[in-house]
Amino acid sequence: MSDTNAGDRAGFFLLGAAIGAAAALLLAPESGARTRRRLVRKGEEVADYLIDGGKELVEKCEDLYERSGELGGDAARELAAKYRALHEHSKQLLDEAETIVQRVKSAATGR
Repeated sequence: MSDTNAGDRAGFFLLGAAIGAAAALLLAPESGARTRRRLVRKGEEVADYLIDGGKELVEKCEDLYERSGELGGDAARELAAKYRALHEHSKQLLDEAETIVQRVKSAATGR
């Protein structure tokens, strides 16, 4: 199961639990004023829970963003170093090939 599906399922579960709790409070044999106070209190608790969860999610996203930037920078530096090494090696091989071609031409012309 992917993280997205797990998060969706958890969200739907919490939503269902909140709806069920609200329905239970509305159907409870208490006075309307008392029921409203309970609903307000429960609503505040749910809002606090969601805000705390949102803050935690933002912090995790920031951490992941920073980490991905570090990894990307590391990969780019490593790739650049390998490219420089390949470039230098290619230049060396080209110089050697030119030297060999010149030697072959000299040997073919008899100089």
